[in-house]
Order: sequence, then C-alpha cells, then structure tokens
Amino acid sequence: MISIHQILQPGHVNLSLSSTQIDSAVGEVLASLSGDIRILQWNALKESVLQRNAPAIDAEGCGIIIAHGRTDAVGSLIMAAGRSNEGFPSKDTKENVRLVFVVGIPSALNSEYLRVVGTIARLCSKPELVQKLLSAASTSAFIEILCSGETRL
Repeated sequence: MISIHQILQPGHVNLSLSSTQIDSAVGEVLASLSGDIRILQWNALKESVLQRNAPAIDAEGCGIIIAHGRTDAVGSLIMAAGRSNEGFPSKDTKENVRLVFVVGIPSALNSEYLRVVGTIARLCSKPELVQKLLSAASTSAFIEILCSGETRL
C-alpha cells in the first residue's frame, strides 16, 4: 500500500493559491508537478486530469476538489495539493472551495487509485482535520496533517 507520505512532496503543496475558478485552480496545483521525474508525458497527464472535469464537493467548512487522472503518462503515483485562503465559489458546493488536490495514477494501479482518492475524501469529511489543513503554517505541516489522518483511518 502506497501512503500519501510517499507521493506528496513539499514542493507540490501550494498554501496560497491565487486562482478564483475551479479550472484555473486545478491547473495551478497541477503546474506544481511540472518537472517531476515520475511524469513520463506532461501533456498527457494534464489532459487526463483536466478532461475529468472534477466537481467540487462539500467538506466540513469548505468545498474541496479532488482532480485525478488514470494514465500511463505517470510512472508511479503523484500528488499535489493547494489551499486558497479566500476560497472561490462553485456551483457544486455551499461553501467556497478552499482545498484542491490533484492525483496522477498509473492505469495499472486500480486499487491504489480508489484508495488514494477515497482516503482524501474521507479525510476531508473530518471537521477537525479540515480546519487543521486550512490553518497549517507550512507545507510540511500540511503534509503531516494528511499523513497523520491517513494512519488513523
């Protein structure tokens, strides 16, 4: 089983997204993965993630987006995350979207795909964890909050 700690790197966490729309926020978070050696074909990864048109979902106290693509454009699981301090509206959520996750999954890893995306969704259903993510002072703290939550699931 691959953990969030193994796939989410500090350079792939942006705690001050500037985007004010879903598509641009997903693109901004996705851009943090550019240059990662686990990406075999950047344009194919980008297309895979963006074509899914991930809807925002309600979490506890904010909206979240989990944009993901299953593609052979990545050699192993990759992940990026972003946080918007102000948030931005979505037709899909009551609250402004504040957290954006992007995951790239190799086509062959079916069970890991479901587990990683499901883990993020379950973590963001916990009010205390979401509040910690929204107030994390550093990228390493943000990652540690996610990892700590994952081990408790």
